[in-house]
Amino acid sequence: MNDQEFSASEVKILLVDDEVNITKSLRRLLMDVDQYDIHIANSGQDALDILADETDVGVIISDQRMPEMTGVEFLKKARGLAPDAVRILLTGYADIEASIAAINDGAVFRYLTKPWEDDSLLRAVAEAARNYLLVSENKRLNAMVLKQKEELEQWNQRLKQRVLDQTAQIREKNVDLATSNAQLRNSFDETIETLTGVLEMRDRRAPGHSRNVAELVTVMAEKLGRPEDEKGLLRSAGLLHDIGKIGMTDALLCKPISELNEKDRQAYENHVIRGQAAIDMIPALRDIGVMIRHHHERYDGLGFPDQLKGDDIPFGARLICAADMFERKLIQFPESDSLVSALKELEGEWGKSLDPKLRIALNRGAKEVYSNLNISVEVLEAKVAPNDLEVGMQLKNDLYTGTGVLLLKKGIIFDELKIKAVQRSFMIDPFDRDIEVLLKQTDLDS
Repeated sequence: MNDQEFSASEVKILLVDDEVNITKSLRRLLMDVDQYDIHIANSGQDALDILADETDVGVIISDQRMPEMTGVEFLKKARGLAPDAVRILLTGYADIEASIAAINDGAVFRYLTKPWEDDSLLRAVAEAARNYLLVSENKRLNAMVLKQKEELEQWNQRLKQRVLDQTAQIREKNVDLATSNAQLRNSFDETIETLTGVLEMRDRRAPGHSRNVAELVTVMAEKLGRPEDEKGLLRSAGLLHDIGKIGMTDALLCKPISELNEKDRQAYENHVIRGQAAIDMIPALRDIGVMIRHHHERYDGLGFPDQLKGDDIPFGARLICAADMFERKLIQFPESDSLVSALKELEGEWGKSLDPKLRIALNRGAKEVYSNLNISVEVLEAKVAPNDLEVGMQLKNDLYTGTGVLLLKKGIIFDELKIKAVQRSFMIDPFDRDIEVLLKQTDLDS
């Protein structure tokens, strides 16, 4: 959502204060902003009655000191009626401690002291309104993605064009959303991550598989000295390489490839063609679509769908093929020796399924990406809230959002970007506040 779309979007604002002069002052201050639709209540109960009728209030501004019901008490109740509304508390200096407590338990987005500065209040309300619009847009897009998944399961030629149009619309909306708030959703990669999350929800046998393949492909490309823009493209292709499986039936998804009959095997092999077709209408993704189509080709020419051989297979597809095969072998072994065992299992594939020129890059990349499989015993476990995460901490278990989308795989080392991503996700789709991490003993001592 860009600034032009934001300025054209109307946001309902509810002002709550038992002092009429205060609500009049706030109304005068805010009424000059065209997209604000202002409502007034002179008590907490009156405001709750309004929220019961007005389901789309975007911002609530309440005074703390009111008779019968304090601002914090009202905002906690308002959260149940309008969970998406951004709540702001007006408070005197004597009530700051209660205001901070309200922020910590999630009842309040932020507080402003009285008397307020007009410019500060206007900025706070504008930020709250933008936050509300972004969350609303995100819910709409998530609903659209789920709808797309259901329609892809009924795949046929007539529906193909409609699905492609929806995919283009999702990408466009997500790119706009990322541009409008660089701190919250500031990259195209996060749009791809969202689609990857939908794919992983569809195929629960392999949680995190697409993300692992994407990370390994990126590291392999770095080992091979590929340029930065190509590494980004390869990462996206790694994330989306199995997107064609969204259209598979549950029965086909759950059956081992070795047990497929001829008809089912043909349906399975079509997922690479379906994956390319699903994104081909988007010009920026067409190169990724080519890699998706050919990531099951074999170096000896015995793969599918086009039986390409050797260097005729696109470079990115050869990388994804190697990373995908390694990652799937990895889960067949106990975690304690899975890295070594999986690499050993691949030995017979170089020159047959896999391009032998990628062997060194995969061996080195796998040891770097999956180093968390050999976690040092000199660590202690801890549980921390999202706001208490620190650079260098290591995630002990897979981290999921409140609605069950995989956010981060276990073993990752937190950096500033990952910490901000977790904190943003917690605000939008709250999960268990206690995150299990591993800490080095030296970090604790310092």
